[in-house]
Amino acid sequence: MKNSKACIDAGAKAEQVGSYAALPSAAVCKNARLSRDPRFDGRFVVAVLSTGIFCRPSCPARIPAERNVRYFVTAAAAAEGGYRPCKRCRPELAVSMPEWLLGSPYVARGLRLIEEGFLNDQSVAALASRLGLSERHLDRLFEQRLGVSPLAIARFKRLQMARQLLTTELPLVQVAAHAGYGSASQFNREIRKFYQCTPSALRRGRGSTRAPQVMTLTLPVRQPYNFDWVFDYLSTRAMEGIEAVQGHRYVRQLPDQQGSVVVAREGQRLRVQLPSSVESIYTLLRRVVRMFDLNADSATIDAHLRRDGQLAPWVKKAGGLRVPGAWDGFETAVRAILGQQVSVVRATELANALIQRYGQGSFPTPAQLCDKEIAEIGMPGRRGRAISSLAQAVVDRRIDFSDACDPDQLTAALMAIPGIGPWTVNYIKLRVCKDPNAFVHNDWVVLKQLATTPARALARADAWQPWRSYALMYLWFAAAQRRSRQD
Repeated sequence: MKNSKACIDAGAKAEQVGSYAALPSAAVCKNARLSRDPRFDGRFVVAVLSTGIFCRPSCPARIPAERNVRYFVTAAAAAEGGYRPCKRCRPELAVSMPEWLLGSPYVARGLRLIEEGFLNDQSVAALASRLGLSERHLDRLFEQRLGVSPLAIARFKRLQMARQLLTTELPLVQVAAHAGYGSASQFNREIRKFYQCTPSALRRGRGSTRAPQVMTLTLPVRQPYNFDWVFDYLSTRAMEGIEAVQGHRYVRQLPDQQGSVVVAREGQRLRVQLPSSVESIYTLLRRVVRMFDLNADSATIDAHLRRDGQLAPWVKKAGGLRVPGAWDGFETAVRAILGQQVSVVRATELANALIQRYGQGSFPTPAQLCDKEIAEIGMPGRRGRAISSLAQAVVDRRIDFSDACDPDQLTAALMAIPGIGPWTVNYIKLRVCKDPNAFVHNDWVVLKQLATTPARALARADAWQPWRSYALMYLWFAAAQRRSRQD
């Protein structure tokens, strides 16, 4: 337990957290805590001065008096304040905060890179440079928005990853390596400080001296979540030999015989199986989170969209629609070009032809496509040249599809390529940039659903901001429902 002076010091620091942009107001935090509202799990944590423990708002433990609690915008900030996580509700494993709450594109992009393990082997200065900022300004933005530094976030992400890996059979030395620790001693030291016990005690006897071939982890899913929609969406676009979807189970083959990633529904969560030989578990998990849109706040989004009379019936029928993201940015951008003015089925056929002709069973790399006459797979020459031009721009580093990319710069670079128009750019922003406000206003399904013109569709979508991409999912869902009735 923390001593009184430490509690007072941490409490005084925490009282200033109310100014942090991403933290709900004190009244909202209080009401969410008192009602144990699970919708706020991941939005903030509750630290208890008398015990030195922090919890989710929904924690089933006895509710302490308001005078004895402090609110932190992130679990990392609570940990930096000297608190340790509750063993009952495990707040360190809650779903991450939705990006729209951050209020800063730099913080959002920085967090994405940290979630990929960027700061495990690089400096904050390198992260700031990647984002086009000074190190001091980046630190200030993180403190203003999240109440904690980028280094503290990275430290917490390593702890979070280690805690998940300790539920597997991996030997402790491999848990430390996969979690991003530079040494076993650093791993032991951080675990002891945060959990107040050793790694071996924390895993309660699990583990072996031999590494298993597969690691199985569980990812939380913020409710509501429409599993049918996401898996069906991925199924209709699955590429032969690379992806397979059966029910609520998605399999993705990794290149170079590295094995496969399996994502399957397990109750209201997702179970992820990864080959233990992969170099970066951070990158693979980040891709899963992005593809399955796990950080979205559907309760807030659906409440906003229900105000629209045309969308309301579909939101009621299929609440929790998510926007499936891209496993790989370049791959999805190429598929967007393949999909211009053709059906999803035809676009998938073209993607399969591209794989067989140029990728030898894997999706082609930019280097494999930049000098090819891609129209030979059965598509218009202008679109084929757009793909080869895009590939060349990626090879030349004029286009960046990473999580750190600037959406405005990416849009300008894409629009400069002949054969790439607004539909393709907006689709890429939708799935690659994960822009919640992206909207393909000239999509033929949208125009048919709204019975209008592109200009009027764009104006019509004003009421759906800042979540036009989710409104688009409901329009596509409505169209699919009507097609199924006609069939």
